[in-house]
Amino acid sequence: MRLRLHIISLLLFAFLGEPLYALTPAQKREKAKAKMERKREVQRRKAKRQRIKDGKPLLYVYSFDKRTGEPLPATHVTVQDIYARPDKKPKLNKATDAKRARVSKGLPVGTYIVRASRLGYFPSDTIFFNHREDEDTVRVELYPEVRLTFTVTDSLTSRPVAANIIVRNNAGGKIMQTTSDSLHSIIAVLLDDRIPFYTIEATAPEYFPFNDTIFDPHVFGGVVLMPREVKSFVLYNMYFATGKTRILDSSEQALQDLYQFLLSRPNQRIRIVGHTDNIGSDRSNQILSEGRCKEVRDSMTKRGIAVERIEIEGRGERDPIVPNDDEAHRQMNRRVEIVLID
Repeated sequence: MRLRLHIISLLLFAFLGEPLYALTPAQKREKAKAKMERKREVQRRKAKRQRIKDGKPLLYVYSFDKRTGEPLPATHVTVQDIYARPDKKPKLNKATDAKRARVSKGLPVGTYIVRASRLGYFPSDTIFFNHREDEDTVRVELYPEVRLTFTVTDSLTSRPVAANIIVRNNAGGKIMQTTSDSLHSIIAVLLDDRIPFYTIEATAPEYFPFNDTIFDPHVFGGVVLMPREVKSFVLYNMYFATGKTRILDSSEQALQDLYQFLLSRPNQRIRIVGHTDNIGSDRSNQILSEGRCKEVRDSMTKRGIAVERIEIEGRGERDPIVPNDDEAHRQMNRRVEIVLID
């Protein structure tokens, strides 16, 4: 008997679309939802046929972040006929929605110009688009703005310096020229993520000129100007293997700073002077200090600095700056000094 009822229920459901037994509330909602979706799909197809018949197929424009690929709602999109006058109202002029980051409109078949803009992003490239006799999709990608903020400071005092700043793009075009002040000395400039690198120049009275290349704005350390009256300085954060001449990887930033110093002053010659503490014999410390100076010089020549610009001098333990009475003082005496040669 149950089997017969089940078969009858299935037959009625197949022919009438209704089961013999009562639906639960959840099933009713699901059924109503499916019915509504079928109805909407029918309406969409009907509207699409009508748009094509009227000569206005639908155009969809989607907006995305170029770096992350994420959809960008609230992107202002304009679509204009390529042959329209500049003052003519755009065919489409609205912001992408929050759900799909898109806009849509039925437009006549033809050639159009699509542009997009959004706060915090550079305007999209202009897209030339041939609209067909069916639904079309255009994808626009916006590059985020990169705001570079940095300080201009004195290398000895770390105080702000009033300097003339010029930032250029990779083609040498000037994108900003400004003057820092001696009170705050904080500079902000808007950089385009599509530009592979920028150069920055800084000049100030009584300071050596500064020149650097910015490949990654997120790691730029700022402008550090060295006073012209400075004749020598310690190359801080230089680390060597204990009792050896091998430079440790942790010294890379110090080496890079020295390289940038020499690069920004192409006519400057230097002497690298090495110092040790008093642990070990005089002879071994002399050899060690000379070897470490040679390693620093080799690092500079490998980066492209002419060897003729660099002299070396090992001083061993002869010139301590503090007594070698404890480990902290001995560490201060183990140093590399850069002497400027006129």
